Parts: sequence; structure tokens; C-alpha cells
Amino acid sequence: MKRLPLLMLSTLGLLLALHTSPLHAQGLGLPTRNAGLGFGNLKDFTGIRFNVVDRDVQRVSGINTTFWIPRDNDRAVYKGISLGLVATGGRHLQGVAIGALGIGAERVEGIALAGLGTGATDLDGIALGGLGLGAHNVKGLVIGGLGLGCHDLDGIAMGGLGVGAHDIRGVVTGGLGVGCHDFTGVGVGGLGIGGHEMRGVFLGGLGVGAHTIKGVAIGGLGVGASELSGVMIGGVIGDERVSGLALSLGYLKAEESFTGLGTGAYTRIEEATGLMIGIFNRAEVLHGVQIGLLNYAGNNPDGLRWVPGINAHF
Repeated sequence: MKRLPLLMLSTLGLLLALHTSPLHAQGLGLPTRNAGLGFGNLKDFTGIRFNVVDRDVQRVSGINTTFWIPRDNDRAVYKGISLGLVATGGRHLQGVAIGALGIGAERVEGIALAGLGTGATDLDGIALGGLGLGAHNVKGLVIGGLGLGCHDLDGIAMGGLGVGAHDIRGVVTGGLGVGCHDFTGVGVGGLGIGGHEMRGVFLGGLGVGAHTIKGVAIGGLGVGASELSGVMIGGVIGDERVSGLALSLGYLKAEESFTGLGTGAYTRIEEATGLMIGIFNRAEVLHGVQIGLLNYAGNNPDGLRWVPGINAHF
């Protein structure tokens, strides 16, 4: 192990000598320029290869080590282990890619580990970005130290502060929050989770909100959506249409309709079907039973609209 730093320095010295010599354009390969042990900017190589700066590389299969940020490397394909002591990148990284600062590619397939961040158009596998991670399409397990952003996410994702995507399918955790358009799966947001269409199980430290929520939603302060169906738990629950089991300690509302079992200190429903339990229950139209200190059913006859204890209309 003590000889490793000396070996690295010797290799770097050789590469710098090649980098400043006429041989840099061709590189040095043993036993051949295309396979074995390579030094310099060998553009098509199989084996173990060392270079200062990758530039206009075509294909490298095996173990590739570079010491600086690649340049003009948009067509490069790497298969095997790609180690960038500052950064690594190309068109397609397949296998294991490690960048001390970052990784960038059109497609990353395999394992990607970056000190600061990882960026790709398509990412398929396991990826870790010290500060963050960004991609268009993500499949697999991805972790962003501060955050993670993408268009389509399919798999497991964790963002230190948050996760944002257009479409999410899988399990997602955001330290502060999770935001998306369509979400199918399990989501946990330290402060909250928000989206447009959400189906699955969702837990937001403060709240969960969307246009449509189907499944199980738990929000510390509340759960809100134009359409809610399933199991909802929160301080404030509701918006327009709610169906299922809604457990609120505070305020339960449905501006259009509620169907199922609902609780709350104050339940205020336009049209209620089922069982309402609260301190004060109010329904303009009731098809079911209200249990509370005071109940109001607007479609009951005069004298039976305001009833303490239990009120009903069938």
C-alpha cells in the first residue's frame, strides 16, 4: 500500500511527459496501440488505460483512469471501470463510473459515484451525487446529497433536501419535500409532498397536496386535493370531493361531496353519504348518520335540521 502513491506519481509523470510530447496524439500501448496497457489519449483501446485528459475518444473497454476534465468527448463509449480523478464523462458510460467531482454523459448504465454531482440524459442503475443528481430518465436507485431532479423516475430515489420530477414510479424520499406531476408508489417528504395525480402511499411532515390523490395520504397539518379517495389522515382534510376513510382532528370539508366515514372537530360537507363523527357536523344534504355535540342536516324537515347527539337522513 505504501508503494501506491509512488506508483500513481510515476504514472502521472509519464502521462504528463506524453501529454507534452508528439506521442500524445497517438499514445503509447503495450503490447499494441489497441490492447493491453495504454498511456496517453488512445482513442480505441481495450485493457488498462491511463490518460491526463480524454479528448475525442471513440471507445475504451476495461479500466480507464484520467486526471482531468474530458474535452470534446461527446462520442466516447466507456465499458468497464471509468475513474476520473477530477471528472469523467462521455456519450455512454457502462459499468462503474467514478468522478471525484462529477460525472456527465448522455447515458449512464451501471454504477455512478460522483463527489459533487452526476448528470445524464438516461441513467439506468445505481447513482450517487454528493451534492445532487440530474437526469431526464432515471431507472434504478439514485441518491442526491442535496437534491435530485429529473423528468421520468422509475425506482428508488432519495434527495437530502428534495426530489423533483415530472413522472415518478417507485419509492421516493425527500428531506424537505417531493414534487411531481404524476406519482405512483410510495413518497415521503420531510415537510410535504405535492403533485397533480398521485396514487399510492404518501407521508408529508406538514402536508400532502395534489389535484387527485388515490390511496393512503398522511399529512401532519393536512391533506388536500380536488379529488381524494382512500385513507386520509391529517389536521385538515378535503377540498371538493372526498371518498373513503378521512380521519381529521380538526377540519374536514368537501365542497361538493363526501362518501364514507369522516371525523373532525368540525365537518362541513355539501353532500354527505355515510357516517360523520365530530363535535359539530354540518351537511347541506345528508344521506347517512351524524354523531356529534351538534349536527346539522339541511335536507331534514324543519325541527330536525339542528339536532344534538345523533342526526340522520335516509
